[in-house]
Amino acid sequence: GLTLWQDAVRLAAARPGSGLTAATRSLYASLASATGRTTAELARAVAAWRQGGAEGLAVLEDPWDPPAGRFDRARPLLLAAGLPPFRPHRNRLTHPVGRLQLRLGRDHLWYAYESEPGRDDWWPRGTPAPDPVDALRGLETASEA
Repeated sequence: GLTLWQDAVRLAAARPGSGLTAATRSLYASLASATGRTTAELARAVAAWRQGGAEGLAVLEDPWDPPAGRFDRARPLLLAAGLPPFRPHRNRLTHPVGRLQLRLGRDHLWYAYESEPGRDDWWPRGTPAPDPVDALRGLETASEA
């Protein structure tokens, strides 16, 4: 089953649309208060849930050390796609300028994140994909929408 936090995130993510109406703000405030989190933490968690459900939330909150293999193959794939060398740390690959990040989930999918350069304020974006380059392409598609 889901933890209280996971269930709160699931409930908030089930609300349609991305705008924070008065009703949505009230729901977020209630859920955040009930779980001991801030509304900003809940908003980021909702973005992760919408990106990949419970696994998307786990990718947001739980860094881990993936085994060799898929993670190690990602950097050469990114270089072959003409991208700069991403810095590895645990299950994360971060663009050298710090604007894009890829996180490998335990489901073997890559989740794209975006931040303002130098802010280390990562938000889930796009659609998870088995290929890291595809996950970034998905990010470009999401930001163009």
